[in-house]
Formats: sequence, structure tokens, C-alpha cells
Amino acid sequence: MLAQFFISPLMLQDAVERELNSIESEFQLSKNSDECRMQQLLCHFCAQQKDVMQKESGETTAGNHPFSNFSWGNIQSLKHTPEKNGIDMMKELRKFYNQHYYAQNMGLVVIGGYTLDELQKHVVKSFSDIPAMPRVDFMSEEDNQFYDTLAIQRENAGTWDQTSHTPIKNFGMPFNTDSLVHISRIIPVKDKHNLTITWQVPPQYDHWKSKPIDYIAHLLGHEAKGSLLSALKEKSWVNECYAGVGSGGYENASSHALFCFTLNLSESGVSHWAEIVSQIYVYIGMIRYYCNLQDGLPMWIYEELRAVQEVSYKFDDEAAPMDLVENIAENLTPYNALPPERLLDGNALLFEFDGDAVKNLVDNHLTPSNARVDLMSSSFGRAADFEVEECNMSVEDGQTFENSKQTEDNVTSFSLAIAGRPNVEPIFGTRYWSNRIPTDLIDEWSKAAEPQLPPLESPITLPPVNPFIPKNFDLKALPPDDSHHPLLFCSLKLCISVGKKKAWFPCTVNKFDGTKNRVLLAYEDEDEKWHKVDLDFKDVTIFPNFEGTFDSKAIKYKVIAVPEEGEGAVLKYGDESDWHVEDGLHFPHIPPLLPESRLPQLVTNTKLLKLWHFQDRKFKRPIAELRLKMSCLRANKSPLYKACAELFTFLIHDRNTETCYLASVCELGSSLSATDFGFTARINGFDDKLLELTAEILKVIFSFNTTDAELPLGIKKSRFDSCLEVLIRKYNNVGMRASSLCSDVRLRCIRPTIWSAAAKTEAIKDITTAKFMEVIADLLKNISIEGLYMGNVHKKDAEATIKLILNLASASTGIAKNKHPKQEVLIVPPQKEFYRVIVPTIDPKEPNTAVEIYIQCGKDDIEKRVVIDLLVQILNEPLFDKLRTKEQLGYQVSCGTRWTFGVMGISFKVVTTCKSAHEVNERIDSFLTEFKAELDAMNKETFMENSCGLAKTKLEKFNSLEEEAGSLWYEIVEGRYDWEVSRNEAYALRSVTKDQISKAFDDWLCPKKSSCRRLTVHAIGTKEGPASMNRPLLPTDTIGHAI
Repeated sequence: MLAQFFISPLMLQDAVERELNSIESEFQLSKNSDECRMQQLLCHFCAQQKDVMQKESGETTAGNHPFSNFSWGNIQSLKHTPEKNGIDMMKELRKFYNQHYYAQNMGLVVIGGYTLDELQKHVVKSFSDIPAMPRVDFMSEEDNQFYDTLAIQRENAGTWDQTSHTPIKNFGMPFNTDSLVHISRIIPVKDKHNLTITWQVPPQYDHWKSKPIDYIAHLLGHEAKGSLLSALKEKSWVNECYAGVGSGGYENASSHALFCFTLNLSESGVSHWAEIVSQIYVYIGMIRYYCNLQDGLPMWIYEELRAVQEVSYKFDDEAAPMDLVENIAENLTPYNALPPERLLDGNALLFEFDGDAVKNLVDNHLTPSNARVDLMSSSFGRAADFEVEECNMSVEDGQTFENSKQTEDNVTSFSLAIAGRPNVEPIFGTRYWSNRIPTDLIDEWSKAAEPQLPPLESPITLPPVNPFIPKNFDLKALPPDDSHHPLLFCSLKLCISVGKKKAWFPCTVNKFDGTKNRVLLAYEDEDEKWHKVDLDFKDVTIFPNFEGTFDSKAIKYKVIAVPEEGEGAVLKYGDESDWHVEDGLHFPHIPPLLPESRLPQLVTNTKLLKLWHFQDRKFKRPIAELRLKMSCLRANKSPLYKACAELFTFLIHDRNTETCYLASVCELGSSLSATDFGFTARINGFDDKLLELTAEILKVIFSFNTTDAELPLGIKKSRFDSCLEVLIRKYNNVGMRASSLCSDVRLRCIRPTIWSAAAKTEAIKDITTAKFMEVIADLLKNISIEGLYMGNVHKKDAEATIKLILNLASASTGIAKNKHPKQEVLIVPPQKEFYRVIVPTIDPKEPNTAVEIYIQCGKDDIEKRVVIDLLVQILNEPLFDKLRTKEQLGYQVSCGTRWTFGVMGISFKVVTTCKSAHEVNERIDSFLTEFKAELDAMNKETFMENSCGLAKTKLEKFNSLEEEAGSLWYEIVEGRYDWEVSRNEAYALRSVTKDQISKAFDDWLCPKKSSCRRLTVHAIGTKEGPASMNRPLLPTDTIGHAI
């Protein structure tokens, strides 16, 4: 089916129309994204400079850079504008297809469970009919000329020695001097303050061995002591920073690369933007200074990066097949310079240091004259402050005003009073002012960027030596009575005498006891039995059809299937049962229950600390996961307490930035979040230094458990104020999208202690440090910690963790389980007239309307859970096909299960720009009514396909330690402790009948059922037309408080 698209696609008119509507819906979903608006604004600047060039040269189209185009596409650019200009888009679509979709212009990557020879046969059979060259028979002379001038030119095409030249490379840099050396002040949708410096540099694909631009990004974006960020945080101007070249085609192309340095500013930092940029050039000047030394930049920085990337790649989790083929296919593209032998690791590793390339970039490209500055700040206003445009502007339209009052003399001290009307980017409607940066300021920055060390009073230095680089990668020994063995998890067949005959019985090796040299076999009837191993497997490789004996040669066995790395029991026995499972109409084999020793072990259980330990034996990597749930007696008791808890996590992150950044460079991650019960913490990565990072983080956390009204040592009042400002901005941005607002309102309807962002803002906006310290001390005074420590960790490591936590939390008092904060969920009452909540979107310019229908199904139990899962499995594809593909209600159409603190439910959600919320509601109800008849008529085979497909999904192996840890951690947080939940759910699925599903549908989903516990939420946007119908009329500045 996939190959047919490249051979003879239908491209029917109605299918194209449906796809156009989907493109428009996707565009509307992203229209209020500040990141997308910023990207298109850069393209707009490129297009504007093109117009200037044309006026000066008299040319009409020559020199148009591809960067200047609107490549997203929407209904305006792909339908209305072409129709207005007399362009036949169906003809253009087929022309584009004929020009570009041919074999020599493609890269194909296939992965599958076959040998390479078998895969090649499948590929040849499916894809050999794709034409090698453009379909020239269908191209006009003009089209052929287009191909000759713009098509990718290849040498040694179709071989591994192929080299390519893409015509995009000829366009060069996207910006000329008319767009550079400018500052644009941009009005955002959200409450935010971002400063971005963008330098255009030569394309970087040819530098895949040394990656000089990544080296510079590492230095500029460093966050440890002595970094640019650290120095600017000290002034309370900047909170975060990001540096580098993005992976998208806009930022990383054959013609150019855009190196961006983005800083998240405080409100006071906005007025100091010029000084911040000056400090950036001071840092660049320091890099240039070291580049000009005889020894160049310190090699130890490169060696640290190389070593970390090497071990990260070596011990990286296996990529999902879809991600892997997509990544390799991108590496096969003509612009990519990777040789065949480096398709897998070329973009992940450093192979050499190229100091000259680094020097060239900082000397010739990271300069003030080659940069543009973009300041996006809500201090200039927000998009919602401006009236909605009365008409839709096309790609060619736009509003550009002369900002004559804002001259070079006062451009650094921008004033809205004299700035004049903002310009308007025509596609997203982004408003901005653009001014040339004064010459004297450019000169000042250029002087700062000269090769020199920073002034003596400056804290800026090169990064320190990283103390978190892992050194020990040894795997911890497994317990001798439950250790590794080559036969472990293999599927076997045993030859056993039954009367006078011998029969072969399938079984699985479930455990190996090294102290007694025996294996535990699990049989199909769930019986288990120990057998002594006869052969010494020290230098033996196990493969299918391997034969051996047990119990002093009393029992003969044959290996049928061998597990892959990270896989559990294979459960394939080489007979017709395997084919039955593969055909999708027979239930998959359910693996035997794991021995207790293979499940998380409780190593301590007190009121203060409960810790589970689980040693990895699947992935065999030197990594670990430590997750902690901190339940606080008075957690979430009021909006003030929840807001203080969230501010606390911001402060901890801010205080630990310098330490945690160094750890993150070494693939050692950490996070802390506030929850309804208190806090959760996660530390994960290489196990060698994991507990050292844990100690640093917990030390800061528990330093707040004090009666002192002052902030703990090392946390300044200025940083407290900055974190509070960031938190309030976060609250101001909550619910800006209809989809997220809809889900938030639904949750708040059934969870009375989910406080609104407006309530939390009101509670904390004027808080003093003394009051904050009082609340946090009250939270940490009575606490119960439950944790999971798993991976390459021995029981001794878990005991060391216990000692560490108890020592640091010694000032806290533990709480009994029955005293933990209760998580209440309101029961949705059954009634004929369903509950409906209608709210306006908080952003008055949100073009989308969201509808969510939530059906509450009752308390959790495994039988009911799998019925809900199977219902959703059966509903998902028909719902999407009917409401999205055929009826085009919106780009987002979905249904899914909802598990809210032990209460289960089903949710249907549609996000639309073309239908009213009432109409969407009716269409969901109509679909459910119509689908009941389809469900009743469903044959046994179709039902089994859904049931078996869901069971296979539940039995899929974990792809990483992180995935497995997430599953186990979910069981701990929710208090179920069902360690093999996926296996047990698959087992429960075997007994679910179609009659049960039909009854569940009648009881829960039937729109006319009076016993249905149903809650409907409409978040109504402002797009002109049906989508805005019945929008509640509330003043814009009161919507958040009202909701």
C-alpha cells in the first residue's frame, strides 16, 4: 500500500479537499503558538528584504530565497489565493508529484523481522515499479527546463559512492544587510519575555565529524558557575537560556544554518536587553581569545564532550523501529554528508576536534554585523490586546507602517507612546516593531567581541571540569540464587515419557538458581518445576534448535525461541499455535507470573520512608532510576499551599541549576514537581554518580524544613522574586488553548481540590519570604517518602539510599498511611439531562473550539479496566474515520480511557474551527447511536482481532529501563502495586466476551441511557463562524477568574 503512493497514487479531488481541510485545521491549532509565529516572522523578514531588492534592481522573481516562503500551507495559500490568481491546484499538485517523486530522488529504509535477503525480496517486489527518473512524458518543455535548473544533481547515482548537489545550496544566506543589524520587538500571545540573537552561518553538514557549531553552543549555553547564564542570573535579568542550531529545515539547511541564542528574561531584563547582548559578545570575545592562543581552546572541554557522547551512544536504549527508520532515511537525504558507514552514529558522536572551524565561526559569523535581535515581550502588550482583524489577509497582504517616531537615538529605550502602530505579519497576524540598531551600539558590541579575556570584575569563565562524568560502567552482580543464564526466558520443548510413549511439552525457562545449578520451568497449565542443568554453559551460545538435557540426562530438551535483549519470555513453540497467534484471531500466549525475586522488593517500610528496590536484568546497562513520592500531611490544603509548593519546585530548580546542568551534560537527569499529595522527584541516568546528585538535590530540599523565616543559605531574595515572577507568568498562560482548557475544566469539575490558576495567582502574588517559609516548613514538617530505586543497583545501593534519605530528612516526622492526603473524586450523578459546562477560551483570539464528553464508569478493578480498554480499542478507528476523515469536524478527534485516582472513565474529544460546539456534541452522540448497531452486528472474527490486538499491545516488551520504571512507578503512585499489570490485564482480556462489551456500551455510552454518568465541557473559541457560536460573553480580563 505504501509503495503504491510512489507508483500510481489516486490523488482524487475529494481526497485533496479533505486533506486541505486537515491542513487548515492543523494550521489553526498552531496559529497562536509563539514559536511558530516567530519562525514565520523570520521568513517574513526575508520576504520583505526580497521586495526591497526587487525595487532597487528592477527584477521580478530572481533571487527569491526559499526561506522567504510560507511552507506550512493553509486554506488561504493552497486554495483561495491560487483560485484568485487562476491557478489550477490539482494540475500543480500532479506536476509537483511528477517532478519530484522518483526513485533516484528517494531514500528507502526498511526494518523488519526477516533476514536481509528476505527483506530485499520484499523491497524489490513492492518498490521496483517506482520510476527511476521524473515522469518526463507528462512534463511540458517549461517543466523540463525547471527540472534541469533546479533538480538535485548526482554523481554515481544509485551507488554508495553517490554524491549530490542540491540547488538550494546556491541561494546562500537568507538575510542580507537589510534584515541584519535590526531589533524587532514582537508582541506575543502568551505572557513571556524572550530575547533571541540569530546569526546566519554556513551550512554545517560537511562538519559532521567535528560539529564546531555544537561546541560553541555548549560553551554559550553552559549553565554552571562562570557561565553567561550564571552571570546574568546574578543580575536578575535572565532565568534560562538555549543555544544551538535547530534540527528543522528552516534552521539547518543546505544553503545556511541559523545559530540562535535564546534567553528567557525577567521583566527587568527586558529593559536591559542591550547590556545582555553586550555580555554575550564578551563571552564570544573570550572564546576568540582562546582560539588565538598557540594551544587554542582547551582540549579537555572537547574530550569531555567526546567521552560523554561516546558512552551515551554506547549505552543508549534501542530506538523504536519507526524512529530508527525515520532517522536513517533523513540521513540518506542529498544534503546530508554522512558516508554509508556512519549513517547510524555520524550525527551522535564526535570524531575529531577542528579548532580552525570554531575560530572561523566566532571570527567571521558570530559578529554583531551578522546578527539580528528579536525581543518578544508581553511588556509591549499581548496579541489579545488588539482587535481581531476584520478580514483574512492573504500571503501577499500585510500591514507595514513607518515607525518614524522611534529613531536610532532612542531605539534602546523603547517607548510604546512614541513607537507608532506595530507592523503585522500577514499569515499569523503577529505584530511587531522593527528598527535598525544604532551604529554606536554595534560598535560597542564589536569591541566587546574582540579577542580578549572578560574584565577582572566579570564572573564569566570557561566551564569547570565536570565532576559527574561517569567512570564505572560495570554491571552489578545478580543474586546467585536468581542469576543470569543463557537459557533464561527461552522457549523450550521437553521430551517426556507419557506411559509407553514420549511426547514433547512446551515450557519457558523462568529462573536460574546458580547455587544449585538448576532452572525453573513454567508450563502451559501454569505449573512450575525445577530441573537440574547438565551442561556447563560457560562458553556456549544458545540458538534455536539447540539441544540439551536436564536431570542427569533424564529429560531431553530443544530450544525453540531465544529472547532478544530486554525481552521477557518469548512464548513461541514452533508449532501451529505460533501461526494461530500471528493470524490475529487467536489469543497470544500469556507469560507465566514472574518469581517474587524478579519483582520490586521492599527494603524498608517506616512512617518516614518506604523504599522498593528492583535490580535490572533485562537491559544490562549501567543506568538507574530513583523516583521519590513525598506525601505531605497538609499538601494542597488551599490555593496558597499549592502555589507555594509550585514556587518551591521553581526555587529548588533555580538553586540547583549549576549542579544539575553539569549532571545533565553527563546524561544524569533530575526533576522535581508539585502534586496533589506533595512532591515527586526523579533522578535518572548513569548509576555511577547518581547518589551524589541525589544528595545535592535533597540537601537543598530539606534545608527549607526550618522555623527560620529567612530563606536558606545560598538562595537570594532576588532569585525568589524572579522565580515568583516566572510562576505568575506560568499561571497567566494556563488554559490558553481550547483543548487544554477543556480538559482542565473537566478535571476541576470532578476534583474539588484542583485550584484554578487565577486562584493560585491571587493567593501568592504578594507573598513575603517569611510567609512562604512558614508554608513550606509546614509542608515538610510531616512527610512520608515512598521510593523506587531500580536499574544497575544492588541491594547495598538501596541500603545506602535509605541511609542518605533518612539522614537528610531527619528533621521531618513520618506520617501513617491513613493520614496521607486523601484524593477525592466527585461522583457524576446519573440523569436524563447531562451536565454541561460551557466556558469561553481564556485567549480571546483562540480560533479553536474544544468539546470533551467524559463518561464516568466507576471504581477501578481489573475486569472493568480491560472492558473499558477494549471498548476504546474498538471505538477509536471508526470514530476517527467518521468524524475526522469523512465529516471533517476537526484535526483532533480522539477517545481514550481516563483513570483519576482510582475512578475510571472514557473521554471523547474534538477540537474544531469549522463547527459549533453544539453540532460537535450532536455528531459524537449520533456516532455513538449509530455505532451501537455496528457493535451488535460485529462478527466473531472482528471482535477477536480487536481483543487479540489489544492483548498483544499490552504484552509488548518495554523498550527501555525508563519505560519499565514508569510502569512500576505508576503502580506505586496509584497504590495498586500490581507489578505485572500488563500481563494480568492481558490475562483478564481472555475472558471478555462480546456480550460484555455490548452491555458496557449500553450502560456507559448510550446517549439516551438515563443511568449514564456523563459530563460535557465546551471551551468555545472566537473564530468567526460556527465555532464561536454560544460563546459566553465575559470581559476578557475576568475570564480566568470566572472559570
